[in-house]
Amino acid sequence: MPARSPPTTSASGSAGEARAPGLVKIGELARRLGLTTRSLRYWEGRGLLPSPRRSAGGIRLYGPEHAVAARGIQRLKCAGFTLEKIESVREHMTGTDTALAGMAMLTGSLTEQETRLRQSISELQSMLDELTAARRCMGLCDGCNGKVFDSACIDCLDEASDHAMPDCLSAVLQAACQPTRKTE
Repeated sequence: MPARSPPTTSASGSAGEARAPGLVKIGELARRLGLTTRSLRYWEGRGLLPSPRRSAGGIRLYGPEHAVAARGIQRLKCAGFTLEKIESVREHMTGTDTALAGMAMLTGSLTEQETRLRQSISELQSMLDELTAARRCMGLCDGCNGKVFDSACIDCLDEASDHAMPDCLSAVLQAACQPTRKTE
């Protein structure tokens, strides 16, 4: 008589139905990826994730291919793709007559988003440079021996920075010189 394998445990840890190694329930997959089970079900329903396997009891079981697909969706979303755009690319890939046509569409979508990301990075770098310059400019202030802040402080900082005070700093300092208005 052949030796029997010990009972496998379900994803919840209790002895029960057998499942293939590496498969997890939706909650475990969601936890591993930092997602919600609702997101995974939603993406699955929209056809963005492969259909999961099912246990004998009908429980969804997810494998490494689901984790890879979900991570891919997460990365595309971080890159600025909407779910609709991801779906559109998927549909176009599967609906074209040739693989080349599908690949061309995907390449176009990736190039378009890459251009947008580069523009965003450029804008963010510009903002970062301005904030860094503002912080450095503020480091030029010696406090004038405890003097109370007023518009003369702006002129002093402007001179100390060789008239290179960033607009964001100038705007904040100008606003600080204005009398406060009480809202009713």
